[in-house]
Amino acid sequence: MKKKDISRLLQRYLSGHQEGKDAYFDADEIDELLDSFEESDDYTYYDEVLALGLRLHPGNPDLQVKQCKSYVYNEDYDSALVLIESIAETDNQDLDMLRLECYVMQDSYDKVIEHIEKLIADKCEYLETIFEYIAPILGDVEMTKEAHDFINRGLMLFPDNLILKDELCYNLEMEGDIKKAIEVCNELIDKNPYSNDYWFTLGRLYSISEDYEKAIEAFDFALTCDDSNEELKILKGHCLYMNGNYEKALEVYNDVKKADETYTPRLMPLLAECYVKLEDYEKAYVLLKELLKQKNLHEVSSGSYISYILCCVETGHKEEASDTLMKAAKLFPYNIRILSMLVLAHMENGDEHKAQEATDLLFMAFEEMENKQLDDFKNLYRTGQYFFMKGNIDEALQYFNKVLNAVPGMPYIHLHIAMAYLAKGDIEHFCEHYKKTSPEELFDYLKKVGFDLDGIIDHFGFKHIPPEDLVKEFLKNKDNNN
Repeated sequence: MKKKDISRLLQRYLSGHQEGKDAYFDADEIDELLDSFEESDDYTYYDEVLALGLRLHPGNPDLQVKQCKSYVYNEDYDSALVLIESIAETDNQDLDMLRLECYVMQDSYDKVIEHIEKLIADKCEYLETIFEYIAPILGDVEMTKEAHDFINRGLMLFPDNLILKDELCYNLEMEGDIKKAIEVCNELIDKNPYSNDYWFTLGRLYSISEDYEKAIEAFDFALTCDDSNEELKILKGHCLYMNGNYEKALEVYNDVKKADETYTPRLMPLLAECYVKLEDYEKAYVLLKELLKQKNLHEVSSGSYISYILCCVETGHKEEASDTLMKAAKLFPYNIRILSMLVLAHMENGDEHKAQEATDLLFMAFEEMENKQLDDFKNLYRTGQYFFMKGNIDEALQYFNKVLNAVPGMPYIHLHIAMAYLAKGDIEHFCEHYKKTSPEELFDYLKKVGFDLDGIIDHFGFKHIPPEDLVKEFLKNKDNNN
C-alpha cells in the first residue's frame, strides 16, 4: 500500500480515537497499518491498533500472529506460547519462529531441539529459514554452547548456508577459538570475495590475535569493497599503531577526522598517542590538554592522563604535571601505573611517609587485580629500580620481591635483588640471588646500564642515573596504562 493510503488509514484511526469511538477497518487494513508501524520502527499506536483489530476480527489468524509478536516484543513469553497453542495452526513459519524464540528466551534449549526435530521429521519447507532466524538469537542471549550445537545441526542439513557459517564464525570468536573463526571467515570470503563485512570481520579477528600485518591487509581489502566505513578505518589505524607504524596511523586518523568531524573527540587521544610514540610531545600536549578541557574528567581514560602527565614533563609544564597526577590519583585510585607515579612524585618531594602510604595502596590494588599482565609487573619492577637508584634499598626490595614472587622468570630480577642486598651488606642473600643470575644475563645487563666492567669486583661500579632522568624513563614507558 502506498504511503498516502497508509496515512489515510492512520488518520481515520486517530479521528475515531479522538471522538471516543472505534472506526471500522477490515482485517487487511489493520494488518497493513501494523506492517507500516513495523517498517518505520514506530510503535506508538501499534498496541492500540492491534487491540482494535482483534476486537473487530477476533478470529483472524494474521492478527493473532501479530499479537504473539507483541507478546514476545514485550517479553511476555508465557502469554505468547499460550496464544500459539490456541491458534493450533500447522505449517506456519511465523508461529514456528515465535515458538522457538520463546523457548530460547525461557532458557529451554531442550524444547528448541524437540521442536526442530519435529519440523525435520515433517519435512518442513521453511526449515532453513528457521535455522537462520534462531541461531543469532541464541548468540545474542549468550547461549554460546547451545548456539554452536544449533548452528552445527543447521550446517549438517544446509552445508552451503552463508548465514549459518557467518554465525559460526561469530560463535567461534565468542568461544575464543580465533584460529578456527579465521578459517571459517576465509571460507566465507571464498564464497563472496567482494563482501566488505567478511573482510572487516577477518581483519578484526586478526587484530584480536595480534597479527596486525594480516589485519591491515584484510582492512585494505574491505575498504576496496566499501570505503565509507569510518569505524573500519579507525580499527585499521589502531592496528597500524600496534604494528609500530605511527605515521601511517596518524594519516588514517586524520583522514577520518576530515571526513566526519563528529569523530574528533574520539580521535584526539588516538592521535595524541601516536605523537607520544613519535616523541612529538608538543603536539600531543596540545591535543590532550584540549581533550581534558572538552570532556568530563570521568570520561577521559587513565591512559590519556598518563600520557598527558608525560607530555607536561617533557614540555616543561612540571607544575601542571603534578596537579594532573593528583587529579588522576583521585579519579583512578587503584590504577597501578598512576599509583606508581604517585609514589615517585612523593619521593621526589621528600615526603617518604606519603610515598609509603601510596606504596601500601599500590600493593593492595595490585593484589586485588584480576588478570594481571606482564606489563603490570614490569611497572612495579621499574618503581623498584627508582628506589634503588635513590638509595632507598628496603623500599626497592619490597617491589623486587613482589615481582619475584609473581614472575620468577622476570629478566634481571635476581640480579637487582642481589645488588640491593649487596648495598645493605647482606652477603648471604646477595650470593643466594647472584647465583641465580646467568653470566650472559649479568654481562648483558651491565652493558645495557653502563656498568664499568673493569671495576665490577670492587664496587659493582654502575653508572649513576640521575633520579629526574629515571622518572622520565619511567613515564616514557607507554605500554602500561592498566
